[in-house]
Amino acid sequence: MKSPDYKLIECTPDQRMLLYLIECYSGQFLTFIPRSNPDLSSHGFDHTLNIISNLNNFIINWNIELNQDEALLLYLAAWTHDIGCINGREKHHEISASLLLSNVNVVESLTERYAICLKYIILSHRYKKYNIADVPFQYENIRLRMICAIFRLMDACEICYPRCPRAVYDVIKDTLDDEATKFWIGHMNILGLKFSNPGIRISVNEREKCQFIIDSVCEEIDSIAETFNLLKIPVPTVTII
Repeated sequence: MKSPDYKLIECTPDQRMLLYLIECYSGQFLTFIPRSNPDLSSHGFDHTLNIISNLNNFIINWNIELNQDEALLLYLAAWTHDIGCINGREKHHEISASLLLSNVNVVESLTERYAICLKYIILSHRYKKYNIADVPFQYENIRLRMICAIFRLMDACEICYPRCPRAVYDVIKDTLDDEATKFWIGHMNILGLKFSNPGIRISVNEREKCQFIIDSVCEEIDSIAETFNLLKIPVPTVTII
């Protein structure tokens, strides 16, 4: 596994220690997520690292100035938002938050302020389950609704073919149901995604096979557009090539 690239923070000893604690804690769950849904596209370490890469590229391209607390929380959310998938997909956002906040050592290390903010980011990353407008606009020095909106978008943009490798698909395809097959083929036909303010460019192979995934990204953008407009952050437009 490649090392995470935490470009947006100074990586002080305290930041590094907290990230290491969360990496180790979340890693226990990320390793075994396929136990609950073996047909699911990847939600493990690679998904986390790709979201971190998305965050780096998006924040830099959009010229968004984050303070250190905001940037660190986004990285922490990348590690923790999907750990609830260990018990299935339907309520995984709620389970993820519960798993995180039920661990005394983790909560003590996070401090109350980070724990409260991280709970909101985790719960709100699912746009069909949580209205971003229900997130407090600000919590102390943290623009909470903004970072929740950014994280929701970065998670949604992790859609490219490595999530469903063709070599793996060729081995397991006869065991997949129709819904899983649709998603595996859809992701395999998305070749790349690039942030270029104010656009998101998605490169595809056979568009008709992955259009439903692209549509989902557009729905996620619509769900955070009001927040972005309020903060005068350019709302991304999607271009397919």
